[in-house]
Amino acid sequence: MNTVESPLIETNPLLARERRNDELKGYLMMAASALGFAANSACVKALSLSKFPSLEIVFARSVVQLGLGLLVCLFCRINPLGTQQHPWLVVRGVAGAFGNACFFYAVTVMTLGDATVVFFTGPVFSALFASWMLGEPYGLFDRIASGICLLGIAMVVRPQGQLGWGAVSALAGAMSGALAYCVVRKVGTSVHPMVHVVYFGALSFVGSAAMMSLVQVPKMPATPSEWMLMLALGGFAFIGQALLNRGLQLAPAGPATLMRNLDVVFAFILGITLFDEMPTCSAVLGAMIIMSCTFAMGLHKWSIKT
Repeated sequence: MNTVESPLIETNPLLARERRNDELKGYLMMAASALGFAANSACVKALSLSKFPSLEIVFARSVVQLGLGLLVCLFCRINPLGTQQHPWLVVRGVAGAFGNACFFYAVTVMTLGDATVVFFTGPVFSALFASWMLGEPYGLFDRIASGICLLGIAMVVRPQGQLGWGAVSALAGAMSGALAYCVVRKVGTSVHPMVHVVYFGALSFVGSAAMMSLVQVPKMPATPSEWMLMLALGGFAFIGQALLNRGLQLAPAGPATLMRNLDVVFAFILGITLFDEMPTCSAVLGAMIIMSCTFAMGLHKWSIKT
């Protein structure tokens, strides 16, 4: 039966056109999500400059993101808890929430561009997790590219003497984010993208509230602009998460990695224009090394599959 079905799928022009259209939609969604996440990061930076603690910023994002996710589920008649894959959804939510908290802390103590660059070493860790969770190969090419990425990280963090908790936190966030992305790919299209958003928002809400009460003192927004930043923070995060989850389901892994790297480009642009954070030549070169290696890894894996 398989020998009959496969050629039909490959040679059917309608199915091929539909598949190409889905891939294009996936690329566009990934690119739009990159802009949304970069804008979200800019809101984090602005709030940190106003002395808001990082966990409160995480909490504010989770409140808005969870509320919007539940509203969309209600409007579209989607079960926000999902109908299957619940253990993996919890893993995705916990990993995403922890990674998000680590990244937010890194943004508060590093420049926006540098924190984003270190955080976007995620594909290196995604390759490792994918070999375990999805059975994908992790060969010599991936190992070499991963090693070169470490050189890029060193070039980003060492000139400013930032090889401290900020960089460590960004790397921890990259690992957690990589695990979350692999879970999204593992469950595939069996779970609606909005369900991922709800789980992420709910677990981030609970975790950030608990940790904030233990280790940080929250600060109430005092001006309309601070309230607007809080709302925009959650809104951009919601848009970025929704588009990312759907884009990961539609776009091939290799080319989609290039779209994800747009986060770094947008972060540098926003850091320069909004916060006067001029990157050093070493940081730019390190960012280019990391982006090239992560893209090469994704493209290599995609070429093996095709």
